[in-house]
Amino acid sequence: MKHLFSYSVYQPLAGIPGEGDAMSRLNAFGCDGLELLTSFQAVPEEYFAVSPSVHLPFAIDWYTGWSEKVPEGEVDEEDFKYITFGRNRDEMIFNIRSAIDHASRIGPAYGVLHAGNTDLNEAMHRKQTGDCKKILSAFAEMVNQVIADYKGGEPPFKLAFENLWWQGLKLTDVREFRLLEKKLEFDNWGFCLDTGHMMNTLPDAYEESHCIDNLLEIFGRYPQEMIDRIGTVHFHVSTSAEYRNTFEERDRPKGETMNETIGKTYPHVTMIDQHRPFSDPRCVLLVDALSPDFVTHEMVGTGGRDPIKDFVKQRSHFI
Repeated sequence: MKHLFSYSVYQPLAGIPGEGDAMSRLNAFGCDGLELLTSFQAVPEEYFAVSPSVHLPFAIDWYTGWSEKVPEGEVDEEDFKYITFGRNRDEMIFNIRSAIDHASRIGPAYGVLHAGNTDLNEAMHRKQTGDCKKILSAFAEMVNQVIADYKGGEPPFKLAFENLWWQGLKLTDVREFRLLEKKLEFDNWGFCLDTGHMMNTLPDAYEESHCIDNLLEIFGRYPQEMIDRIGTVHFHVSTSAEYRNTFEERDRPKGETMNETIGKTYPHVTMIDQHRPFSDPRCVLLVDALSPDFVTHEMVGTGGRDPIKDFVKQRSHFI
């Protein structure tokens, strides 16, 4: 099992402290490399040797794009790729394929792709009303069309679908696995199970130890063939139930563009999705239950924390 550190092409490798080349600096604090967040541009070659895996760029509300219901003037021209993947289905397919093609030059073991969707009209509501099955079915349709023209009908590297707490893939129910198993038309896919995102689905996620118990209970209901599809884990803590149960709900104002809504919602999302390091050493039981090939310590350094210190703290639980 390899321990990775979440990083992005927007962060220079010089930002990793220590002496020697980038990999030596990573190895010095117990890291086997980066899970590199890529973009829709070519990946600079300096990242190739230190990135055994990638996280493909994500679009916040791709479902609105796939439904071809983006109102005129809702999105700034340069932001379409990161909000809906594109203005229409053809453009979305082209952009996702472009991201895959650029990432494939690294030769990654896998590439993470978000399989959830944020309905911006309900982003500041406690409950989203979208049909998870419908959204996940649309996701399968979208990636099938993206992959269809690749050699042998398979992607150039394994696609690892990540759970969110929004509508779509949550991985709290084996039926989601069965749906994808039935609808996907290629085999080189798996799951990236995000522990913090799963905690964000729990109404009583107030305390870390209780969250560990709840996740272990969920994992215990997985069939072996589902566990076998979980090749990587995004590892972090999010005990945000108090905020989620008490924040002031508000409707999206009429006339507010997608860009404006995202800007206003971002602080709210960071309050929900905390990306803190585990303190309870029992956290290793979560990884033991899934036996992934990779664990990405997804430390983002919000709230003034140092992401590398957070990595070291969480990594110390593994002997």
